[in-house]
Amino acid sequence: MPPILRTGLCLAKVMAKPPCISILRTLVSSTPCRSALAPTFSSTGDTAKIVSRLGPTRISTMIMTGKPNRPFPPEFQVELDQFLPGAVSAVGLVTSCVSSGDWAGLEGLVDRDCITSLQASMATMDKEQTELVAVNPGDVFLSFVSNPDNCDSGNNLHLVTFSLPRLEEVKDMVRENKELSVQTEQQVKESIGAVKDKDQMKDTVAGLMGEYRSKISSNDPHALFQANEIVIGNYRFCRESPNSQWTITEVSQINSLQAWATIFKLRWKGRLGIATRGGYEFYTILRYDYMTDYIAISMFTAFYIFQLIGAGVITAPHS
Repeated sequence: MPPILRTGLCLAKVMAKPPCISILRTLVSSTPCRSALAPTFSSTGDTAKIVSRLGPTRISTMIMTGKPNRPFPPEFQVELDQFLPGAVSAVGLVTSCVSSGDWAGLEGLVDRDCITSLQASMATMDKEQTELVAVNPGDVFLSFVSNPDNCDSGNNLHLVTFSLPRLEEVKDMVRENKELSVQTEQQVKESIGAVKDKDQMKDTVAGLMGEYRSKISSNDPHALFQANEIVIGNYRFCRESPNSQWTITEVSQINSLQAWATIFKLRWKGRLGIATRGGYEFYTILRYDYMTDYIAISMFTAFYIFQLIGAGVITAPHS
C-alpha cells in the first residue's frame, strides 16, 4: 500500500512537520479547550450525512474481533492496521493547516474543491472555533472506515474519528499522578524507617502527604477531562489505484453535543473515562461494554419469550 498522501509521507514525517507540531503543542499547552464550542461543518455542505455512530454492523464486528472493521480483502491492498494510524496522523497535519489558515500547505494533500469549501467554512468561524478544528492525533481514541462495503475496491475510504481535545494531556497527567503516588509511598516508607521519634515521624509523613495532595490538586486530569466534549471527524481518502497516492477529498466535523443524545454522550465519556483513569486500551473497554449489553439483551429476550410461552401467548415449537 502506498504511503498516506504525499510520496514518502509516513507517520514519522507527518509528526515531524515543524509548523503543524508547533500548533498542536500550542493547543495542548494553552488554557482548557471549550470544546462544547467545537464547530460543526462539512466541505460537502451537507452536515446531515456526517457519520457519528458505529452502527450495528461495526458493533457486532467489535464484539467478535475487538475492532470496528474486519480486514479488507488482499486485492484491495489496504492494511487497516497501517492505514488507520497513518490516516489519523495525516488528519492531524491537514486540520492543523486548516486551523492556522495555511492553505498552501494543503496543496497536493487535499482536493482543490475541498480546500475552497473549507476556506468558506473557516471564514464564518471565530478564533476559538477555528482552533477547535485542529485534531491532535494523540487525542483520537477511536477510528474506523465507515464504508468497507462501498469503497471502490479500497480506493475510496471514509475515515471516522472520535477525539477528545487534550486527551493526550489528560493521559500524561494520569500517568504523572500514578508515578507521584508511587514516589510518595516510597518516601513515606523511607521516612518511617529513618525516624525513631513518633511525633517527628507524624510531622514528616503529614508534610509528605500534604505536598502530595497539593501536587495532585494542581494536576487534576478529571477537571480537564470533564471540561471537554467529544468531537467526531469524517475524512474521505481517495486514490486512483492501489499504486497511487491518497488525497483527502472531504473534511467534516460535528460536535457530540449536537450528534448524540445526552445519555449516549455520557456513556461514551464514561467508557473513555474508565479507559483513561485505569490505563486500559479503549477498544478493550468498548468491546466488553458491548458484550455485556449483548448478554443482558439476550437474557431479557429469552426471559420474555419464556414468560409468553408460560402464559400460553405463544406456543413452543415441537420437536
